[in-house]
Amino acid sequence: MSLLHRLNLLEKFLILGTLGLMMSALPTYVYVADALRGIGHARQEARGVPPAQAVTRLVQAVQVHRGLSAGMLGGDESLAARRPAAREAVEAALRDVTERFASAQVPAAQAAAWRDAQQAWRTLEQAVAARGIELAQSTAQHTQLIGTLLQLSASLVHAYGLQIDPEAPTHALIQSSLIQAPLLGEKLGLLRAQGAGALGRGQLSPEAKGQMLVLQQRVGELQGDTFGGLDRALQGDAELRQALGSGTQDIQAQIQQSLQLAEREVINAPELKMASKDYFDALTRTIDALNTLNTQSLASLAQALQDRVARLQQSLLWVAVALAVTLSATCAMALVFVRSMTQPLKQAVGLARAVAQGDLGGAPIAHGTNEVGQLLQALLQMRTQLTGVVRQVRSGSESVATASVQIAQGNTDLSARTESQASALEETAASMEQLSSTVRQNADSARQASQLADSASTVAVQGGEVVAQVVHTMQGINASSQKISDIIGVIDSIAFQTNILALNAAVEAARAGEQGRGFAVVASEVRSLAGRSAGAAREIKALISASVERVEHGTALVDRAGSTMNEVVHAIRRVTDIVGEISTASHEQSLGVAQVGEAVTQMDQVTQQNAALVEEMAAAAGSLQLQAEDLVQVVSVFRLGDEGNAHLPATAPASQLLQIR
Repeated sequence: MSLLHRLNLLEKFLILGTLGLMMSALPTYVYVADALRGIGHARQEARGVPPAQAVTRLVQAVQVHRGLSAGMLGGDESLAARRPAAREAVEAALRDVTERFASAQVPAAQAAAWRDAQQAWRTLEQAVAARGIELAQSTAQHTQLIGTLLQLSASLVHAYGLQIDPEAPTHALIQSSLIQAPLLGEKLGLLRAQGAGALGRGQLSPEAKGQMLVLQQRVGELQGDTFGGLDRALQGDAELRQALGSGTQDIQAQIQQSLQLAEREVINAPELKMASKDYFDALTRTIDALNTLNTQSLASLAQALQDRVARLQQSLLWVAVALAVTLSATCAMALVFVRSMTQPLKQAVGLARAVAQGDLGGAPIAHGTNEVGQLLQALLQMRTQLTGVVRQVRSGSESVATASVQIAQGNTDLSARTESQASALEETAASMEQLSSTVRQNADSARQASQLADSASTVAVQGGEVVAQVVHTMQGINASSQKISDIIGVIDSIAFQTNILALNAAVEAARAGEQGRGFAVVASEVRSLAGRSAGAAREIKALISASVERVEHGTALVDRAGSTMNEVVHAIRRVTDIVGEISTASHEQSLGVAQVGEAVTQMDQVTQQNAALVEEMAAAAGSLQLQAEDLVQVVSVFRLGDEGNAHLPATAPASQLLQIR
């Protein structure tokens, strides 16, 4: 198929024309070859008729010489006087046959047979001229020579193809004129020779009579064959019938008269009274009439063969002319058909190429209603539809280009704002991280203060318990001895100082707030006072007797100190609770600030992602603008005829739109 796809229409039509020519060439060749064979065969037949006709004339001359020789040898000198003329006729016929053979270029076999026949004639003529041969022997040798000549004529008929003539009328005429008629003439000649000899001798032997009866019967048979074939030839050829038809009946009548004459005067005659010369002349007239008819038949045969050659040549010429005219007309029509197809196809190819090059304009093209016209019409419709599509695509591409520019610009602005927001969120996240750190430190300090408050509360409780024990002890001492009053006074003084120190410790604790460092100092002083109290106790032991009075007063002070210590314990517990609440609130605040920091960090990450997406959108918008520009440029290739090329709207280059700050 690839080869067919590479061939154009002209080459394909040439191939089809060649195939058609080849298809018609075979029957044309067969016809021409058959016509040429027919012409050649007719020419060969026509070339063979003259030598065969010359041999037939020679046979007729030899037959006359045979009859005259028989009369001469039978004793009829009148016939003997006519023999030299017959001999000259034979010699003339011999020369004519020789010339005909030379011009016809007869085959070697017939030429050799002809040379033998000439030699046989020379020998026979010399013997007859010298009267050195008997009548029967002369007749036999003449008959043998005539038979040789008839065989030579038959071989010529075969050599030149006359026996296979393709047309029935001429074939019948050939059989009648070249085969049957010479045999009929020969039998009549024998009948003439034997009758003339018998009449010349005045007697007919039984053997001769039997031979004449056989000859009479054979003449009747040959007459039927000869004239039957001639009638068939006349029936198939009107011109031949017009030329020969009128004399055939007369000749047949003459033959019958000759047969009757031979039967009446020779074969069945009681006495041979008829003159030999008269009998000879009577049969000679019949034979001459037959020979004349045969000569006319052969002339008609030669003319018929020449006419056939001319007719076949003319038919071949007309066929050649018809073939030439048909071939010329076919070539002309093929050229017209090819042009009627190639020109619209060229227009279609030009239209398709113009569309391929973007030219959608052009004037309308006339087209027919055949397949090529339908193709051209479809291409025109395609161009019309494509023109509308290009207009719509061009308008849409320009709109897309404008929208892409606007989107790119909007994305650029959005990217800048998103980036600013991301920077602000980063700063906020940093601030929140610092705040979270500060809150965590405050929470840690509050937790430490709470722990210190818990320790102070524990110490205060323990102090209260100690004071209670002291009160109980003092009461015991007061109950036991009044002597400890002085010691009580000292203890009271110590308690007073302890109270003052406790108050100072409370003040210090209040002042210290979250630091709580004063509690250590107070504890140190309390321990110092405890030591002094221990010393005082020892002194009390020594002075117990002198301090009874003071014990009572000390007991009262200790009671008051116990109450005060209880209040201090309650106050310290309250401070501890408040500091715990502050620590819990600080911890919760730290957790909240941490969550806020995480939220701000997440917002910062989301903002960064949004900024990246905005940058991608800006890049996509720039790419869309570039593609829109390319689309407009591609569509601008199409020229619509009534519009200019498509142009992009005036916008900033996409590379500038993609420069994100």
